[in-house]
Amino acid sequence: MKLRNLLFLSAVLCMSTLAFAQNSDCDNDISIYRERFKQWDGKTASASPIMINAWRKVFINCPNSKERTLTDGTKIVNNALIRGTKDAALKEKYIDTLVMVYETRIQYFPNTAKGVNQVGNIKGRMGLDLMGFPTRMEQAYNALKEAIEIDGDNSNYAFIDGYFSTTINMVKAGKLDESAILDEYSRLMDIVDINIRKYTEAGDEKLLNSYIATKGNLEGGVQPYANCEDLVRIYQKKFDAEPDNVELLNKIATVLSSRNCDKSDLYLAVAVKLHRLNPSPESAYFIGKRYLADQEYGKATSYLLEATKSNDTKSAQQAYKYLAQIMLKESKFEQGRTYARKAIELDRNDGEPYMIIGYLYASSGKECNANPLHAKAVYWAAVDQFQKAKTVDPSIASKANEMIREYSKLFPTSEDAFFYNVFEGDTYQVECWINETTKARFSNN
Repeated sequence: MKLRNLLFLSAVLCMSTLAFAQNSDCDNDISIYRERFKQWDGKTASASPIMINAWRKVFINCPNSKERTLTDGTKIVNNALIRGTKDAALKEKYIDTLVMVYETRIQYFPNTAKGVNQVGNIKGRMGLDLMGFPTRMEQAYNALKEAIEIDGDNSNYAFIDGYFSTTINMVKAGKLDESAILDEYSRLMDIVDINIRKYTEAGDEKLLNSYIATKGNLEGGVQPYANCEDLVRIYQKKFDAEPDNVELLNKIATVLSSRNCDKSDLYLAVAVKLHRLNPSPESAYFIGKRYLADQEYGKATSYLLEATKSNDTKSAQQAYKYLAQIMLKESKFEQGRTYARKAIELDRNDGEPYMIIGYLYASSGKECNANPLHAKAVYWAAVDQFQKAKTVDPSIASKANEMIREYSKLFPTSEDAFFYNVFEGDTYQVECWINETTKARFSNN
């Protein structure tokens, strides 16, 4: 018994001594590589062999000692090793090492120091790095896809950009069907729009501009695949093959609707079939939009009213906007404002409902003509709405400013208002059905 305890104690002491020596070696190698790493610019291939060898020892012997070893490692492998060789076979091995560094970081440091999961971020960064190597296109695609699946609505704009680019490249290489571009475009645009609203509210101009730029990149990337003729060609085959697949029908209807291809025969066939198989506010929305495109406003109204009951806030809000537009065309101004205000309740960051209310007010001059001044005062109320539109939604500022310029030309002149004892800056009540308080402003025309 005593002998067994003695042997066990000896083993523990040996292991402790070995661990101490290994830790000591790691600390020494970390010190060596870090000293030279600080002197290196991190971009050129002319890195110190001593730094590279010391880092390699740390990575092999104690990869979990410090996360910084792994973040430094991606720069060392990328710039000092991969860029430092013209040997194609050796380059591929170095790329394998780069992937290993990222995967090791995920293994040992899946969370930040504050406990926040960072796997999606690491996957995304690995995907962006791999995009630089044509032989790793599919690997880059998979890494970026995983990053977005993990982070969802919080996905980094650069990962969204990269993922969409690799999706297009996968289609060109024959590894994905063309429909993947359209499916992912729709999904990624939803994420981008969520972040544009988020950073607009937060007042973070830098990130807001980054997501706006990403939105432009998505729009540009999808264009060669997104004209209605191509969309119908791509999805007609799928519809013919699976006409009773509700999930597919929803996808086709959504894509065609988002790309304004609702005048196609395919869209109507899909919408009607979807409503027959699985009647819902969502399928009613698709049919209502088609009838709207055909200017059959009566039919469109009944389906769109049903669509407003959707649990999908975005669809319900859009249905209310379409209803408001129909009321504008039919000169049912007050009812149109009611629908536009319901749309605002569902999304207070969307400026389009305010634009519609502005058009409703501006179109009311003939109805609200108690006197010549009042007939033109409707433009004051209209411009107020256009101002609100661009305040809540900077993405439509250009359109709102254009309307402000055009309708400001129709303001009454100071001479028009003088006879009613109204002067510049006075508070003015626009009555009739509008009932809005505004400020008097005059045209110089």
